[in-house]
Parts: sequence; structure tokens; C-alpha cells
Amino acid sequence: MIEIRFEEEHDARMMYEHLLKGAETAHESMSVLLEESTVVVHIPPGDVWCADEVLIPAIIRFITDVKEEKWILSILEQAFLYRDQDERMQILHIVHSLLDGKLQDIPYKGLQKERRSLLEASLAEFVQNPISFSFDSYVKFRLRYYMAYLVRLTELAIDEYKLEQEYQSFVEMLRQHVYTRKSRLSCLHLVYNGSFTFYDERGACLNQERLVQYIDEGIVYNQESYIDPNVIAPLLSIAPKTIYLYTAHIDNNMIITIRNVFQERVIVHTIGEFEKMMGRQVRKQ
Repeated sequence: MIEIRFEEEHDARMMYEHLLKGAETAHESMSVLLEESTVVVHIPPGDVWCADEVLIPAIIRFITDVKEEKWILSILEQAFLYRDQDERMQILHIVHSLLDGKLQDIPYKGLQKERRSLLEASLAEFVQNPISFSFDSYVKFRLRYYMAYLVRLTELAIDEYKLEQEYQSFVEMLRQHVYTRKSRLSCLHLVYNGSFTFYDERGACLNQERLVQYIDEGIVYNQESYIDPNVIAPLLSIAPKTIYLYTAHIDNNMIITIRNVFQERVIVHTIGEFEKMMGRQVRKQ
């Protein structure tokens, strides 16, 4: 018999439900009972499979599904002094993105695998049949490495959050510049297929020499933030009313920034549509 005691009846019920789902695969060899704030698991003596394949995975799912978010939010408030709930939730969202590997250009891979390894190590030699233990005591004495991992994970998420805040401030600064600047061309065609190529409203290619003539040096040298001189600086200097953007790579970081800065001024097309447009221009000539 394995007995797990909880301080809160809600936690006991959540653990009970997680174990019930696992017990379905164990058929009659395993039974789970809920007695107020205590979960009792009956496993036949010597049945290693139930412990390794059902009980331990269920406890891990309970921790990651039920407890982990609360612990991270507590770390944010107590260790890093984030009192604002909206900020904490934004950082928590970044934590999930880190674990899911959804953030681009982030060198921190394998975070989910490390999390599971730490939890498995905390349970492997501890959960034996029979045993009776308090979940809070297990957390205090067996999850020290996992808790340190959560702190490190939270730090990574905070770093990403701060970078995102800086990026949003940077984008807003560029937007204000675009809104207050007179357009030097009514429209611009911008093609990205590994590199950026500029074309004016007549379809004439704007080489680097011509682009430099448009660039306002004050944009490049008098701003607090670095402004890309090859793409962003010309676009800001020209401030076209419409940017026809032709690409198959809408998730490119520079393209994301262009769309964020110029917003409704940007109209996205495929490379094929640019080729058709150029074909029409040739026939007109």
C-alpha cells in the first residue's frame, strides 16, 4: 500500500483523478482510494510495473499539470518581486513557450526533458511499496533540484520578457517616427527571398547607392537604439504610404519587425505575384 497525504483536500482529489486515469491501464492489479486529504494506492507486492509505469508518471503529471504553475507564480512574486498579475501571467506564458520549444532563436533546448528527468529521479528510489508520506515533505526534501530548475527556468523567461518589452518600446519609437514623417514615395515594392531588394512604384530596382541617397543620417546615428542601415533605415527615411512585401518567409525576424512598425501600410504577397507584376511592367514598356 502507498499512502500520500496532502494539506489540501483539493490537491488530494486532483492526485486521485490523475491516478485513476493511470489505473485504467493497470486493470485489476491496482486500486486507488480517496480518504479526505489522503490518497491510498493498492499495488500487489512486487508489482514494479504499476509503480514505474502508472504511479510515478501520474505523480509527475500531477506536479506539472496542477502544482508547477502555482510554484512558478510564487517564485515570480517572492523571489523576483513581480507583484503585478498581468506581468506574472505574461512571464508564465513565456515559460510554457520555452518548455514547448516554441520560441525561435532560443538556445535553451531540452528543458522539458530535463524537467521530467529531475522529477523521475526524485521519485524512482523514493516511492516504494509499502510507503506512507506527506506530499509537502516530499516537495521540501526531494524536489530541491527540481525547484532550483524552476528558478532557472523562470529567470530565462524573465530575460525573454525584458527583451520583448525592449523590442516593443523600440517598435513603438519607430512607429512614431513613421507617423510624423512625410512619405517620399507613395509605394514601395520590397522583395525578400534570402535577401531584401527594393523597387520603386514603377518597378525600377533601387540599388544600395540609390537607397543611401534616401537615408536620413539622423535616423541611423541619432537614435538610442541600433537601426538596421540596409533595410529599416531606408524604409523609415522613405516612409512609403504602402509597402508591397513579396516573400514566402513571413516568420523572418526582419519581416516581423517591418510589419510591426508599418502595420496596415504593409501588404503581403507571394514571390510569384511579384514576378507577374514585373511581367506586366515589361509588357507595358
